[in-house]
Amino acid sequence: MIITLHNSQQAHTVLKDLWPKIKETLQAGKQLRLEVKKCTRSTDQNQMFHALINKISSEMAKIGSKWTADDWKRLLIDQWAHETGRKVGKVAPSLDGERVVQLGLQSHKFTKEEGSEFIEWLLAWMADKGIET
Repeated sequence: MIITLHNSQQAHTVLKDLWPKIKETLQAGKQLRLEVKKCTRSTDQNQMFHALINKISSEMAKIGSKWTADDWKRLLIDQWAHETGRKVGKVAPSLDGERVVQLGLQSHKFTKEEGSEFIEWLLAWMADKGIET
């Protein structure tokens, strides 16, 4: 069961209503997993930053960049994370030791706040580089 909470009153009502079911299940010797986390970025945010990244990739290709939109996405997320003091991804040797593998921040794990911040950062980055939206 996944419930999106919008305010403290709703949260209180939901928890109060769930408590008898939770108590009954636990008293029957069964385990439950309760997970509370911030909502992830919205579909609109996802579409927006992908459109911006595609625009960046397209504009940069005009001046010779060979990187794909996915490459640009990884580079831009890494730069945003670095500039905003977030835990930046890391690189590690491949299991066979022949390559370097990027491990790090992934946009599908962004909260709504992070999604908004990334979009604002992308717009500022584009303005700084003279890329029109």
